[in-house]
Amino acid sequence: EVERNMFYRHKASLMYDYRAIGLAFTLVEIPFLILASMVFVVLWYFTVGFAMNAGKFFLYWLFMFLSLAVFTFLGQGFMAVFPDSQTAQGFGSILIGMSGIFGGILIRPQFIPPFWEWGYWLFPLHYVLEGLFISQFQGDNTTIVASYGSPFFSAVCPDVGPGDPIPSNCTGTAEEWIHVSFGGMWVPENIPYDILYLCGAIVVARVMVLIGLMKKNYLAA
Repeated sequence: EVERNMFYRHKASLMYDYRAIGLAFTLVEIPFLILASMVFVVLWYFTVGFAMNAGKFFLYWLFMFLSLAVFTFLGQGFMAVFPDSQTAQGFGSILIGMSGIFGGILIRPQFIPPFWEWGYWLFPLHYVLEGLFISQFQGDNTTIVASYGSPFFSAVCPDVGPGDPIPSNCTGTAEEWIHVSFGGMWVPENIPYDILYLCGAIVVARVMVLIGLMKKNYLAA
């Protein structure tokens, strides 16, 4: 808010226009986003024991970078469009809350009621999580023991009925667990679309900033 109000005064003095500060707001964040996402991924990735595979590592980092960028730039967009930081933070909280609800974890994609499916496709978190999960567990043959009565159990041991003894080989892989747990909706073929959506969300956020700086002047109100 302070930087935005400073821009209003500079704009009134004809020092520079909205495109200059919009570009500055973008460029100044990029080194931070790259560094912050890389530090987190390096510390987290190897600590939890993800695959020692360069392709999977950099794909994981890419989705973390895009996630930080989307929410950072949307925050800037809200700040440019709304009159004060309290209002911008309120809308930011709505965005984060709705993203959490429709991200595919609290409510799995296959269980979201049809009326609310727009939230699953609109909010960005589901695209981030799908990319993070699929980038790591595609081709992962780690053994997962199926819990009796779970959807995964029904998928890997479909012939075991109530009261039947549970065979010792009633197991599947991590890749199969992801496929079953998310209703077959999170698949490797979606990764390019996830990246495309997140890049599009960043563009929308930057357009919000430019429109807000060009059309709004809350100091003059």
